[in-house]
Amino acid sequence: MTKSLLLLNQLKIIVCIVFFLGSSNAFAKVVLSNVHLLNYTDTYGNLYFPRFSDLQLPSPLDVHGSLIASHTKISPLPSPLKVKGNVDLSYSNITFLPNVLKVGGYLNLAHSQVNRLPEGLIVPGDLSLISTPITYLPNNLFVGGNLYLNNTKLTYLPLNLKVGGDLVVIPIDLFSI
Repeated sequence: MTKSLLLLNQLKIIVCIVFFLGSSNAFAKVVLSNVHLLNYTDTYGNLYFPRFSDLQLPSPLDVHGSLIASHTKISPLPSPLKVKGNVDLSYSNITFLPNVLKVGGYLNLAHSQVNRLPEGLIVPGDLSLISTPITYLPNNLFVGGNLYLNNTKLTYLPLNLKVGGDLVVIPIDLFSI
């Protein structure tokens, strides 16, 4: 076995130990380097972090697929953050997004704690802000797909908002009737 393979196997063991601590102990923080990210990347370049108790990603971060970190305690997100696919941060504790954020698909922030978005955010796909505490949308927001604003604290929409699909603002309470 070459030195590089031996070192890679040792890193995998360390990551497995850190993952075990992160999933079973609310006080353990999982800090991942770019090398560690290989253990959470599938063949399509997607990064998947299901239900981590505490997660810190390396900065900057360039994801060649999708970033899936729903139901995860993750904070803060790295800056810059570039994701060629979709971003799913639903049900996460994230309160804000990095100022330098590039998303290639949809951005799902439903039921997260996000309360602000960066100025000039461009989302080519859908943007879901369902049941978030967000109170305003930034200037020059572009959403290529649908914009879901159900059950938010928004009181107005910016004049320069651009939505390519539907603008959905139906209150969640109507569905319980």
